Amino acid sequence: MFKIGRLFHLTHVVSDLDAVDRWYDDIFSVTRYYHGFAKAAGRNASLIAVGEIIMEPMSPANVPNLRNLSVKRFHDRFGQHFHSIAWYVDDVADISTHLGKRGLRLWDVVGRPVTPPNEKYAIWTHPKETHGQLEFAVVGTNPIDPRLQPAWSSEFWPQRHPLGIERASHITVVVKDLPAARQFYCDVLGAKLLDQPETQGRKRSAYVAVGEDTIIELAQPTSSGSPEADDLERNGEGVHSLTFKTKDLARAAEFLKSKGMRPEADGSDGMVLGKDQAFGMVIGFTQRTIPNDPR
Repeated sequence: MFKIGRLFHLTHVVSDLDAVDRWYDDIFSVTRYYHGFAKAAGRNASLIAVGEIIMEPMSPANVPNLRNLSVKRFHDRFGQHFHSIAWYVDDVADISTHLGKRGLRLWDVVGRPVTPPNEKYAIWTHPKETHGQLEFAVVGTNPIDPRLQPAWSSEFWPQRHPLGIERASHITVVVKDLPAARQFYCDVLGAKLLDQPETQGRKRSAYVAVGEDTIIELAQPTSSGSPEADDLERNGEGVHSLTFKTKDLARAAEFLKSKGMRPEADGSDGMVLGKDQAFGMVIGFTQRTIPNDPR
């Protein structure tokens, strides 16, 4: 049976990769370990570490006779937005067989349909079938992950960077049917249900632990006009936001303001940068600990 490991990366489609790279450098002081063009995937991308979190901002490749149009089509339809969640797994053939038995469609890196168990390196799901697009890959699919190297340390971000980032608190995925999404994550992916809170007049949530280090908030909006409801209406199910756990929310807010950002309060123990400030992303910061968090 396959095993889902740590979060590989969170992918973000952007219009101007160079501008986004500069923003990540300025705000997060990232470790960038890849920047380049991938012909097979039809995109330019960076891979960057913010502590233990890997982000993959990517833009459609501007080249003639583009082989893979999937990133371009995504950008044409949704603009700048979170794209997908990727996890490491120990056996791609095994998880593709597992998903295929449930009637889920799968693709490889060049957009060809996958017939399980033929693909051994990486697979992608259809976003309408898995409440947003998911990727599962073996270690070594992309350039060497610095977190897997003996000399790696993420101590800089919580101890010395003004944002005080300890880890990713959670990734929020907006969904139309919370029970169905919870069932998929728990029954199909083997996630563990942690908490099921409701934010009055805004959303019902289920926090689930996936793999070794990831918590997903499945969020079903309960009223129109909320950021989650607007995102679901405009873009369908998928990744809505990434929230970082910070040691000092007030200090993080002051730092963001010093960089020209406009953090907005999100409840009593959090704040967010809206999509107009973060290239189509919603980025949150919180000091809250999720109930039953196993990390």
